[in-house]
Amino acid sequence: ATIEELEEQDRFMKARPGDHICTSFQCPNCQSQNIRGRDLEPACNIADACFESLAIRATLDAFWARSKSTVSGHVSEARFMARYGEALGFTPMPPLGPFRLGTHNGMMQAIMLEMRAMEKGRKPGTRVNFGTARGVRSTTTVLWDASPASGGDIVLSTGNVKGRYVATLCPSEGRWYSLFSLGVSVRMGDIVKQDRAYTIEVVHAVIDLFEKQFQDEGYGMPVRDFEAALFFIISCMGGFRGYEVVWTDLGALIYDIEYCENLGDTSAVSWPVTGRFKNEHGSWNHYMIPIAGVTGSGVRVFEWTQRIIKRLALIGRTSGWLFRGNDGERRAVASDYAENIYQKLEYLLETTTLIDPGCDIREEFGVQRSGRRFFDTQCLNMKVSTIDIEMQCRWRSDRAKGGKTVKRSMLHTYAEVRNMKTTLLRPSQALMKGYTLGEYVVNKKRWRGAA
Repeated sequence: ATIEELEEQDRFMKARPGDHICTSFQCPNCQSQNIRGRDLEPACNIADACFESLAIRATLDAFWARSKSTVSGHVSEARFMARYGEALGFTPMPPLGPFRLGTHNGMMQAIMLEMRAMEKGRKPGTRVNFGTARGVRSTTTVLWDASPASGGDIVLSTGNVKGRYVATLCPSEGRWYSLFSLGVSVRMGDIVKQDRAYTIEVVHAVIDLFEKQFQDEGYGMPVRDFEAALFFIISCMGGFRGYEVVWTDLGALIYDIEYCENLGDTSAVSWPVTGRFKNEHGSWNHYMIPIAGVTGSGVRVFEWTQRIIKRLALIGRTSGWLFRGNDGERRAVASDYAENIYQKLEYLLETTTLIDPGCDIREEFGVQRSGRRFFDTQCLNMKVSTIDIEMQCRWRSDRAKGGKTVKRSMLHTYAEVRNMKTTLLRPSQALMKGYTLGEYVVNKKRWRGAA
């Protein structure tokens, strides 16, 4: 949008001259006939009044998908065409209406989105953002595909899956709805706020707090706190998203640790992730993601893994999910560990200068991606190659496309992973390599002194 447009008081509030020649238009009463089969009576029916206002709102959103200069340019050209047609005795433009009864062009789905956008948001006094409201489009498309109405769709195929195209009559996939969707996203603001990345100092400080708790309580430390410690460490040092960490297979992890201990090789942990993955059509798959036993800045991943295995063995857990819910049976979710981690971050905010004072911990950091973004950021800082980073972090998307780099059955996992250990360990080994433990201790004393 131009500065001129941003300063307009009527933006998204009124139609502009020429909007109707750039975007198909039907009045609210026509749309009521198309969708509900009757005329509007807004003066005596609250539902009719609401329908009318929603239809107007959706129409204005569709109109304002085009910029002022685009609309005015088409108006100028249309005037030239009208003058030339009048001089030559024919009409150079197609009729702009009326439409056949029942042709709402996606207005029904647009009204559903407008209604969805008025639902309450997570925070008091807010409403859902566009990213949430636009889910209506995908749902209506799925419903269309499942209905007899989709019988008019045409499938064009070149003989393989990748060359298959569908010509659909689904209104939510049409031109008018696309313009509406663009307009409403501009009006509402389609802003996605990413989780803030941890810094290396914050990561070490949080791990220090877990370490202090372990030194004080030993294996009497609650299982939930052990899980929170490993959740935080693995998400940061392995480049996992939060919901991926909790897919850890405890039995496979024990197998790998025992194998490494028998070899006397503590240089790495092959972290086992297992489950049914959405982009793999629900098939059960296994991944082994190698993580350095001790990272470049001294995080002892292997030792913490040994600790949690021993702690879980004390309560008889040697198989199944490593991370479990409060009932001890179901697989945990990332949010189960949010409070533990947030409390430690809030403690650092209050007692150190590691986090800026104006930071809203629970708003800016997240257990889903703050660890992952820390990993990516530190790898780039340490000049780890993009290929190595993607080998570590894109294990799901790579495998979904048919690659077999790290995906394998449990029967032949270990031989292949260990053959690639040098390559696969480079990202986690490089995390702040050269940032020695001595330098970290000095910095730690510095920020503790500042508290």
